Amino acid sequence: MIDLSTWDLILPIGSPAQEVPAAKLTGFSDPYFQNTGTGLVLWAPVTGSHSGSSHYPRSEMREVSKSGSQRNWTWNSGTNMISGKVAVNQVPSEGKVVVAQIHAKDADSPLLKLQYRWAKGAGNVDITWRKKPGDDKSPIIYTLKNVPLGTPFTYSIQMNNTGVVTAIINGVATQATIDSKWKTYQFFFKAGNYTLDHSGYATEGGRVTYYELQTKH
Repeated sequence: MIDLSTWDLILPIGSPAQEVPAAKLTGFSDPYFQNTGTGLVLWAPVTGSHSGSSHYPRSEMREVSKSGSQRNWTWNSGTNMISGKVAVNQVPSEGKVVVAQIHAKDADSPLLKLQYRWAKGAGNVDITWRKKPGDDKSPIIYTLKNVPLGTPFTYSIQMNNTGVVTAIINGVATQATIDSKWKTYQFFFKAGNYTLDHSGYATEGGRVTYYELQTKH
């Protein structure tokens, strides 16, 4: 059972996009977020609404503290980790769905994305890394290949107090160190379904199932 008491949820409906606070998330269910008892199913159609400065829809959670306030942490505050077991069940025509992020408060774009990418008839799990805040691109630094749709994979992503980020997918690790320009930011984790497509029919989009999810600080 995933503990939802430390997550807010953003849904791909409304303008601005609807938010469900952690205090109301346990027991919450709608077409975009369903707790089946064995996992959380998150759906984001390409026609869904957007949040913030994003151009894409999401059914995605953002970590909060036990009091319900947004949780943010600094690069040197200790070891901060997110881990999960997740499957991507459907992708949009562009083929990309983000299932976890290290984002930064007041930054337009995340430091790290864990994304599922369908290309040439095969599924891949990528880690993308934005070297400096404001960089337009976040290149792929590692790919786990041949992950079929609907097949669960495990991950853990942690930043230690020297700014080294270690990402492990299905037991395989890769590391990167944050640039000094990131050190003025406060970070937070996101998890769920951020569908990187905004064109098509309402039946097109990303569908993700989370079986396990936890954070440690």
